[in-house]
Amino acid sequence: MEQYARPGKVRLVFRDVLNHAERSERASEAAACAGRQGQFWPMHKLLFENQNAVWGASGEGLVNLMLDFAEQVEELDQAAFAQCLNDRITLPALQAADAEQRTRGITSQPIFEIEPRRLVGLQSFDAMAAVIEEALK
Repeated sequence: MEQYARPGKVRLVFRDVLNHAERSERASEAAACAGRQGQFWPMHKLLFENQNAVWGASGEGLVNLMLDFAEQVEELDQAAFAQCLNDRITLPALQAADAEQRTRGITSQPIFEIEPRRLVGLQSFDAMAAVIEEALK
């Protein structure tokens, strides 16, 4: 992020893949609802750090977990977040993005596309830097 994205050398684009049914949908919705208020990355961080809790929840418990996470995000309008999550406002766009990803053969995360290469799975900084530097030439 610091070496490539923030200085504008590369653009980081996060695309959801709904590969874990309800858990993926609800976690992606939570991030998207927070994102509507400019808080995508703080919510994403909470979701990533608490994957085991997300994996262990379902149904109403999963929704309540997302609402609990929202309370930890500063500057988030809790009522607007709850309405977005409960009304599933972002779900159609997330499902459309997931469908588009699948047409491109992407069914899991993380996937890094650094033209013209596609890196599958977690990568070391050195591996990513080498591919980015090659692409920047």
